[in-house]
Amino acid sequence: MTAGPTPLSTGSARPAHSRAELIERFLELQPRMRRWFTRVIPADLHVEMGAITVQQMHALHTIARRGAVTMGELAGCLDAASLSSATQMSDRLVKLGLVERLSDPADRRLVRVAMSPRGRDLLRRREAAWREGVGRALEGLTDEECATLVRLLERAAGPPPTDETAASESGLQP
Repeated sequence: MTAGPTPLSTGSARPAHSRAELIERFLELQPRMRRWFTRVIPADLHVEMGAITVQQMHALHTIARRGAVTMGELAGCLDAASLSSATQMSDRLVKLGLVERLSDPADRRLVRVAMSPRGRDLLRRREAAWREGVGRALEGLTDEECATLVRLLERAAGPPPTDETAASESGLQP
């Protein structure tokens, strides 16, 4: 039996002095952080999510946040997605059992997609795993250090996304 991941080290292997060195160090840490977060996802959830692309995850978050959406609404919320690509993506999500097609009672020509129970459960389990993983990653930091880290990440990320982009950006969680 292997032990689960340990909190990420707060120490640095080598001090970085210049802005260029700090940028390099940041880029070097990204794959390590990704690997660490991958290890905290339960194996069954990791396998289940393996069939879902990043863009499909963006779509799931959009549908979960907005409720039943038309293909046009979905395409409008996803970066550079056409109506055709939104339809193809929703077809794949329907085949995976993560969303359901619904007819629109106000306009029978429209088809909406909504989260299925399986899709809601997948997002719930994914979010719970991420919360646990982030909690474990930050165990080695004090509350003050966590607050500083969050403030710095917020500053680096820029202003909060607009309503139209919030769903697609929420899918960028590791």
